Amino acid sequence: MSLYVVKFGGSSVATHARIKRASDIIASIISKGNKVIAVTSAMQGVTDQLIDFAKAFRDSPIDREYDSIISSGEQVAAGLFALCLNSIGTPAKSMLGWQVPIKTSGTFSQAIIKSISVKKILEEVFENGITPVIAGFQGISDENEIMTIGRGGSDATACALTYAVRADECFIYTDVDGVYTADPRIVLNSKRIEKISYDEMLELASNGAKVLQSRAILIAKQCSVKLRVLSSFSETGETIVTNETVYIPKDKKVTGIAHNTNSCMISVLGDFNQTELLERIYNKERNMDLISLKEDSISFLIQKPYINELKEILKDAKFVVDNDIGIVSVVGNGIKTDQSVLKEILRIMNMKKIKLKQVSLSDMSISIIVPFQQTELLVNEIHKLFF
Repeated sequence: MSLYVVKFGGSSVATHARIKRASDIIASIISKGNKVIAVTSAMQGVTDQLIDFAKAFRDSPIDREYDSIISSGEQVAAGLFALCLNSIGTPAKSMLGWQVPIKTSGTFSQAIIKSISVKKILEEVFENGITPVIAGFQGISDENEIMTIGRGGSDATACALTYAVRADECFIYTDVDGVYTADPRIVLNSKRIEKISYDEMLELASNGAKVLQSRAILIAKQCSVKLRVLSSFSETGETIVTNETVYIPKDKKVTGIAHNTNSCMISVLGDFNQTELLERIYNKERNMDLISLKEDSISFLIQKPYINELKEILKDAKFVVDNDIGIVSVVGNGIKTDQSVLKEILRIMNMKKIKLKQVSLSDMSISIIVPFQQTELLVNEIHKLFF
């Protein structure tokens, strides 16, 4: 007998029919003599709708009430999931973050999982024969405030829970059958990656790949959680995310390509104290990346939902905001030391007349900032180059 944590994303529980399909998957795993703890996201589109409701009363409502509102989507999904499981003869019970409890710390909308009490969960599984359906994305602070752990946070809930209950493996069910070399909705001939390292997956997720949340991968890496990405809608394949050494052919320079069109670039200009400004920003704002530091300017990338918070921090400084950007990131082990990768990218950009706004390098990735409308073109052209 094995114990699995099985997480379903929003697309996998978007309708009654999809919840039924997800329930059948769990019932099948249990029928083979295994135990399951389920984790669910909100139904697809519900969290965005709840955010819009909240913004009707305040433009940037990231606070106690905001988290209370947007966490309710997972409560509904967990309840429906448990009802469906019971209806097909699989005893189940929904559990919210505060009922487990999943303890969190930090700030609203970006909380960090601090601890998970597993007593109630394991009692349900092993003593009562019940499958717990845990609402992902949410936890409770030491002050008994509901907190959420970032978009895609149900992945982090599942990974942390897998470690806490010492489960054998964590299955992440989504609408694609694994991790691909690029977004298959944009690159039609993208290829599924059968096995990928935590570090490469973390780099892809941090740069816009939506299959897994970056914080979840960090938890999986730190806690050696066995992670498997599968499709709720087919049995065609999977991707294993592992800390094992992944064999990389010598001629394989690039593992995958990620892109992000939900950020903007903000540049602080003129005469200012760099150290004081950076300290002020990093004390309050964590949803951004520093991409350029010069004597007379600093440039950041920041997710669009957080731009108003950064503008408030910079209200006494001179700055410009560029909303017309897309970011394409090429990920591979040791990519920074292989100058031929960047040379090839720049060559194809010049040939296709793709405008370069900014470039940023790390040990495992090259990120290219281009005009928004040219993002998908660049993703496809780079994919042709290396795959």
